[in-house]
Amino acid sequence: MHEIVFETSLSDTDAISDSLIALGALSVAVEDALASGDGETPIFGEPGMPTAVQAWPTSRLVVLIDIGTAPAGFWAEFCGQDDRFSQLPYEIRAIKDQDWVAETQRQFSPFFYRDRLWVGPHWHAPPAAFERQGIVIRLDPGMAFGTASHATTQLCLEQLTQQLTPAPPNLRVLDVGCGSGILAIAAAKLGASCVHAIDIDPIAVQTTEQNAAFNGVTISVALADQSPPESFDVVVANILSQPLKVLAPMLSARTRPGGRLLLSGILDRQAKEICEAYQPFIGHLGRLAVLDQRDGWVCIGNPSS
Repeated sequence: MHEIVFETSLSDTDAISDSLIALGALSVAVEDALASGDGETPIFGEPGMPTAVQAWPTSRLVVLIDIGTAPAGFWAEFCGQDDRFSQLPYEIRAIKDQDWVAETQRQFSPFFYRDRLWVGPHWHAPPAAFERQGIVIRLDPGMAFGTASHATTQLCLEQLTQQLTPAPPNLRVLDVGCGSGILAIAAAKLGASCVHAIDIDPIAVQTTEQNAAFNGVTISVALADQSPPESFDVVVANILSQPLKVLAPMLSARTRPGGRLLLSGILDRQAKEICEAYQPFIGHLGRLAVLDQRDGWVCIGNPSS
């Protein structure tokens, strides 16, 4: 296989990528060409919300083509369809055969929090200390969000570990937007007596049930519109800021008086508007504040008294 690599200051990188795929490219990766050692400049958006920035000032496109396609001919055909690139420098790289399974597995490193919680896929082994006295969660990447590799999931796991160590008797936890079930499984392993998980995606519901069984815990899982309106001691929702705002009345109501509400999937610049959106509904919970932050993301909750 070969890669064709080029850089552009054009903002319509999505349309450019679509054109390359239509010509037969196997994949197109768009990167920040000016990324420093601290990583690329983040560009975030949410479904249904306009994004102010559509592309980086300079984007690097890496186009993967199969071994039977001549790279120079592919590029010439692409430039024939879009003459903006006819004079643009580009590079052709040969791709050596690799163990792609191993390469993919290397992207998913285990996550651990102090000596209390370890989360990782089946091809990693936890340290002996976790096997003896900590909590081990086995979770392979799949079709539902949640492997502990994302900052928002890590923040929620750390907050749950802090608040459920030790877990009070008869503690009830609700995970809204459960994805892979990672937060619900963590709550059950940390000692919650009753854990309920809901999602709008049937695949997430099925995945959570399978992951819970694999980890040896019992979790009640349901589609969001089939969940009874009970209240819980801890309610956690790791989604995105826009749905979190829409769900403010429901999430607040599902948290019992004096309970804990944990919200993530929120950029640090969105924290103030989330707190303001919840303020009319959380008189029984006190106030919301940023509990922790990582990589531009925050976890918001009502601090313990």
